[in-house]
Amino acid sequence: MTHVAVPLVLRMGFGKAKVSNRLVILACIAAILPDVDVIAFKLGIPYASAFGHRGFSHSLLAAVIVGLLASICYKPLKSDPKWAFFIVSLSMASHGILDSLTNGGLGIAFLWPESNHRYFLPWRPIEVSPIGINNFFTARGLQVILSEIVWVWFPCLMIGIITLTLRKTLNRRVIDNV
Repeated sequence: MTHVAVPLVLRMGFGKAKVSNRLVILACIAAILPDVDVIAFKLGIPYASAFGHRGFSHSLLAAVIVGLLASICYKPLKSDPKWAFFIVSLSMASHGILDSLTNGGLGIAFLWPESNHRYFLPWRPIEVSPIGINNFFTARGLQVILSEIVWVWFPCLMIGIITLTLRKTLNRRVIDNV
């Protein structure tokens, strides 16, 4: 569930006027969506396959496609098409970026379908999450949660507070100059 930190901080930073309640909910779903590929394990699809875990669903193309769908549905999202695209695409792409900061797995197929090569970022401080909800209720699960608090939630909270403060300060200055 840590992947929802990014759309939540985007909402904090840009505010309700740009990121409506409906848009932030969709962005949270988009941030989690790439992990629907874990069904590949049950279907016997190999992890390293383009359709395996951290394959096409974690690609930048998948994030752009889902963002485009959000931009088409901007009215029910109570948003602007550009903002719907930007927030949803960035939220979904952030999933792969965060996964590429983990210390396990095979990497992320960011450039699928051009390449099925799996990438990690050079710095990988986040403990890789166990697959399956039952595995979270173990010592290993606690280690992962603590790692995500330190390396994802705390930095996102700090970014959110800073951007919220900047936005409010800029808004006050604009009002004062009117």
